Amino acid sequence: MNWPAWNVDTQTAAGFAAVVLLLFWLVRRGRGSKRAYRRAGALFTPAEQRFLATLEKAVDGRARIYGKVRLADVLAVRDTVSGKHWYRAFNRIACKHVDYLLCDLNSFEAILVIELDDRSHERAERRERDEFLDRALIGAGIPILHVTVQARYTIREVQEILREFLPPR
Repeated sequence: MNWPAWNVDTQTAAGFAAVVLLLFWLVRRGRGSKRAYRRAGALFTPAEQRFLATLEKAVDGRARIYGKVRLADVLAVRDTVSGKHWYRAFNRIACKHVDYLLCDLNSFEAILVIELDDRSHERAERRERDEFLDRALIGAGIPILHVTVQARYTIREVQEILREFLPPR
């Protein structure tokens, strides 16, 4: 059997080999990603879900509710802070999140942050985190409300708590 002659220059062969190696590397990298992650489960704990259900009814369409919002999406480091101080300030907010964020329906600006406090908030490191969060948000002009976890919430109680923060009906 006579095979056809292939006239391939070394540049073309090298380019083909590079493409094959790149594809091999991408496939291998993808496999590692598949093994490295798993589904995290529900976004909210059962206690957070119960409060959210009541919060949605209490807000009654007067604000947007977002959960598990990264603090760095709510706060920005002031322009007067620079250099390593800027990075230090940003790093303090980059990996923290707030439980619930209520935003204006039209502007999407923050109206109120709500933290649902369970027993973990009694630990010293958690109290320090809460104190930092309170100071940072209040300093930026964003009110924060701490709500103690309960077995049940009434819509009327939550509406009363939110009355001063939400626009009237």
